[in-house]
Amino acid sequence: MMQKTREPGRTPLPRGIAAPARKSLAHAGVETLEQLVQLGEHRLAGMAGVCPRTMAQLQDALDDHGLTLRTG
Repeated sequence: MMQKTREPGRTPLPRGIAAPARKSLAHAGVETLEQLVQLGEHRLAGMAGVCPRTMAQLQDALDDHGLTLRTG
């Protein structure tokens, strides 16, 4: 389980995300889980390099920190 950040709004993305997905997220300006939440599930799923494994990794990290992706 990941340790919760001490700085709200600055929870880094989990390690182990595939490079293509990490590059797509960086290109979209997403560096934290909080920014990922704002991106939304639909847009995230449509990004290059974001496969089911990456979605599962990100969902696990969000769950660990009590965050939920926006739907739509």
